[in-house]
Amino acid sequence: MRVPTPISPFLLLLLTTTFFSTFTTATPRPSPSLPHRTLAGISVIDTPMVRDAQAYARLHCSPSTYNHIMRSWLFGVLHLSHDPALASKVDLEVHALGLMLHDLANNQSLSAPFITMDRRFEVDSAFAAADFIRSHPDGKKWPDYRVQRVWDGIALHAEPKLALYKEPDVFAIYWGNELEFSWDRPGGEQKGVTKEERERVLREFPRPTEGGGGGTLAFIAWWCRYKPESTYNTWMQPFGELLVPGYSAVGHRLIDRSLAAVGLNMSDILK
Repeated sequence: MRVPTPISPFLLLLLTTTFFSTFTTATPRPSPSLPHRTLAGISVIDTPMVRDAQAYARLHCSPSTYNHIMRSWLFGVLHLSHDPALASKVDLEVHALGLMLHDLANNQSLSAPFITMDRRFEVDSAFAAADFIRSHPDGKKWPDYRVQRVWDGIALHAEPKLALYKEPDVFAIYWGNELEFSWDRPGGEQKGVTKEERERVLREFPRPTEGGGGGTLAFIAWWCRYKPESTYNTWMQPFGELLVPGYSAVGHRLIDRSLAAVGLNMSDILK
């Protein structure tokens, strides 16, 4: 008997969103058509949209989150500088906004802007970024596919099993954030970013001096405690089961829903 498997709300949202096959081409190096500035010794795109996105992130993010998203952007730019083939396919404004706005909903307050009770924080951040673009004078001129690339890059920035098979913009946004964590992890990817380059970024946008990895665990635990519905069937779920007393995904897992659809439960199967 084939048991029907319900589609998770997150994947359903992705599947029902319009995707475009058009790829944009841009260069990460200074050019007459793309203004650049130097930040932490790195040449970065410097359009009004990028400047305003940085200011928007500073306004809505905590100091530690703001430094994180800036490090992610700069690590992403360094990644492109070491991979010219990928860089030739990446839209630098999409890349910059996707990384600088990817944590807009990373705020541990249920009354904070952009936060909903049921959506993953990545999705809340993706919608907030899209709203920012569509309300910006220059963003209003963007074709839909560019907004979609930012949305996808943010929504999938913690989902390598999906992001790594998407368009180059989404792929590159994923790696910008991932390099923040993987560079100094044993066996982690470095994507050509050198120790000296990384240290320049860390000097410009330092990590918290207290908390370390515990701060990341506290962040995950907060979501599992106060927005559990948004964490079931995600990478956060195992952390909730380990860190948060009373947290349980039983009844919310895909297997639970699949069995319920045919009138079964786990106890019936384990008899």
